[in-house]
Amino acid sequence: MTESNQESTGENIGTDEVAENISEEAIDNGPGCMPAVMAATVLMGIMMFIFCAFSTWVLYQKRTELAMRTLTDAYLPELEQSLLEPESKTAVMEAVEELAADMERGKLEDWQSAGVMQRLQRLPVLQWGDLQAVESLIEKSGTEEQQASAKLQFDRLRLAVANGRATSFDFVEVLSPVQKKDPTVASGFRLIQPLDLELSLGVIKRAELVADREKISSNPDEVTAVSIESILRAEIQEGISEGSY
Repeated sequence: MTESNQESTGENIGTDEVAENISEEAIDNGPGCMPAVMAATVLMGIMMFIFCAFSTWVLYQKRTELAMRTLTDAYLPELEQSLLEPESKTAVMEAVEELAADMERGKLEDWQSAGVMQRLQRLPVLQWGDLQAVESLIEKSGTEEQQASAKLQFDRLRLAVANGRATSFDFVEVLSPVQKKDPTVASGFRLIQPLDLELSLGVIKRAELVADREKISSNPDEVTAVSIESILRAEIQEGISEGSY
């Protein structure tokens, strides 16, 4: 073997030894920091779960307090600005004020407060005033036939609410021709002012469709007038006695 071949062989042996040493070091070092990262991720997930669970528990324990604040700070001001007829507005606000006072005194348990608030959410109290405004316009500007149709179909719709069949979500669809989106109000919609007669007449047909869907009689002699204040008080009592749906 020549001197150059010996040198080349020596270099190869040296390179192999270095590579072997590096490989052994890599094996000795193990998987590196990956287990620590995974452990930290799992720990973070556990901590987030505990935090969310604790937050939910706190909110669950304070449902009556939150409900009372919602009524006094948001719902009552909305009622004050609503288009409910004065007599209805006064009666409704009195009922809500009594409810909030009972919550503040601790007369309602958390499950009762939750039941009442769920029912109030489904009850079209604010939209009831909008419907009254539409009906008032038709009474002033519509023909006799239009007035009679509005009274019948709106009374049928209100009766569906009293029977627990129609909700605030139905009223959103019924009033859609005369409402516009407004994120500043609780319902998310506000009546277009000034009201237009032609648009208001479109509300009649939508009210009829909901009443037909809920199989409310179209015989005027079988359609009785109902008040939102009586419906509201009945729903409050149902929520107190039975809780959520």
